[in-house]
Amino acid sequence: MQIRKTSAVVESGILAAIAVIFTLVGNYIPVLDMIVNILWPLPIILCGRRNGLKWSISCLVVTGCVVAVLLSPLQALTQCLILGLIGLMMGWAMRRQMSPGQTLLMGSLGAFISTVLSVLAAYVFMHINVVEVFFQSVDESLQLSNQMFETLGMSGMTAVQAAQVRQLFELGLPAGVLLSAPVTALANYWAARKILARMGDYYPWFPPFSQWAIPKLTLLPYGVGLALIVLHQNAQDSLLYRGGYTLYMMASMFLLLQGLCLIRWFVEYRHYPRFLLPLALVLTFTMPVVSQFVVVLGAYDMVFDIRKIRRKQNGDKQ
Repeated sequence: MQIRKTSAVVESGILAAIAVIFTLVGNYIPVLDMIVNILWPLPIILCGRRNGLKWSISCLVVTGCVVAVLLSPLQALTQCLILGLIGLMMGWAMRRQMSPGQTLLMGSLGAFISTVLSVLAAYVFMHINVVEVFFQSVDESLQLSNQMFETLGMSGMTAVQAAQVRQLFELGLPAGVLLSAPVTALANYWAARKILARMGDYYPWFPPFSQWAIPKLTLLPYGVGLALIVLHQNAQDSLLYRGGYTLYMMASMFLLLQGLCLIRWFVEYRHYPRFLLPLALVLTFTMPVVSQFVVVLGAYDMVFDIRKIRRKQNGDKQ
């Protein structure tokens, strides 16, 4: 028991030191700041998985104290409370042997809460409105691109076109923030699993891509979002239209994923040409018509269960 406790102390100390190094690297090497912020929860996840929630909290507290001394108490507070939440939630989920999907859900929830806390912390402690700063950078980028076009002797965007581009950013921002949460969680899950495997602690990965099944409930926000967009087409500044657009965009991404899973299934089990999936990926992200077709394909699979995956799952439960 004493040996186990000593091992937990040593591991927690090493992981806390790594978290501090991550903070310093992100602070002094701006180029790596985004990567470090995404993977900063990783040491806390590993500590939680290996030694439990109590030790991961201790690791986080030690990290915060060291960062407060080396940099500033404010940075320690924001870094540990905000990014540490992802590590605590994912480490706790992995410690309890939750499935990959449940672990990713916990991490996504932690990442979303962390994003909201980051925006609030910037506003309360530094009096910075992150949303305003973001759209100021969008406006500056649009002006810079116009100047570049004019320098090359080409006509830039008109004021109406620039306003339309800005509106697209305004409509897509909430969905982008929400969809970034599972990406952050997935990056940490992948990295944690690789490191744990090298330590002899093997944690399961997701089933094959062709066997993924997005919950049918995804069709509900898709339908509601589409209805709100159609009904409030003439009031695009209204809250209902913006909310509908966010629901529609988020659900569309999941349906798109389901459609790509179906295409992969056709390649694997129906022996369709292997170039079909790479071609679908390229066309999906370059041609809006193809992406909408894949979304419809995903919705069709959800309703009619072409791959018979849900029937197998229901049979296993029975």
